[in-house]
Amino acid sequence: MSKRINNALKCVPVYLWLVIFTVVPLLMVFFYAVFEVHADGSVHFTMTYLKEAVTNGQYLDAMLRSLEYALISTIICLIIGYPLAFILANMEERRRNFVAVLFLLPMWMNFLIRTYALASLINEQGIITKFFQKLGLISGSITGTEGAIIIGMVYNFLPFLILPVYTSILKVDRRVIEAARDLGANTLTVFRRILLPLTVPGIISGITMVFVPCITTFVIPQLLNNKVWTIGSLIEFQINGNANSSGGVNNMAAAISFILMIIVFICMSIFSRFDNDGAENGGLL
Repeated sequence: MSKRINNALKCVPVYLWLVIFTVVPLLMVFFYAVFEVHADGSVHFTMTYLKEAVTNGQYLDAMLRSLEYALISTIICLIIGYPLAFILANMEERRRNFVAVLFLLPMWMNFLIRTYALASLINEQGIITKFFQKLGLISGSITGTEGAIIIGMVYNFLPFLILPVYTSILKVDRRVIEAARDLGANTLTVFRRILLPLTVPGIISGITMVFVPCITTFVIPQLLNNKVWTIGSLIEFQINGNANSSGGVNNMAAAISFILMIIVFICMSIFSRFDNDGAENGGLL
């Protein structure tokens, strides 16, 4: 009995952290999405803000645009990140550790500083812009285009996909791959039937870690293309841009945030479903 109490007490700090910094903020978002608090202290239930969030054309366009950017960025990160993680995992240990640190270095730098640095590379005088201009692929600056937002998301969140996949590949038992080769499996078959299924948890984790911040970010669109509204930009504008306006600004931001949470929850459920399917199949496709 005392052991059970001791274990419960050890979990108290974790539960307190979750309640204070996760549960309470989520409840506050839900509260302000469906309740109005008036100057006299009275509280009234309303669905006006949620209805506006799902029927207003500007908000719907921003949500769809955010989903599109997040999906494209996640796919690009997966296409680039999986081969890089595979190459990294197959390096000799000394070189692997050094290269892994190089992948981690950008994550040690402030997110805002990284985005400002990228903005200087893709503006009209930037190295990347001049490179593409010489190739004849663009005529002006990349900054201010939808491509700039995609580049910014991939640049900032690619390490978040590489590292989970890299860890999953390292955990694969090499004897399984050697056995498959001994039985006549070629490289493509080994990848499709063994390596890919066994690294599905890392892929799902990496996709989640890229997709969620991509769909919610507002710094990248604001710095690289402030003409385009994303869902994060709208929430930021409702909170700060209309701070001096009257009439439920915080309620509208909470309603949009609540809808965004539902979208993220649905996407997470879909991702975990794929992960569970792989586990039920014993890690084999």
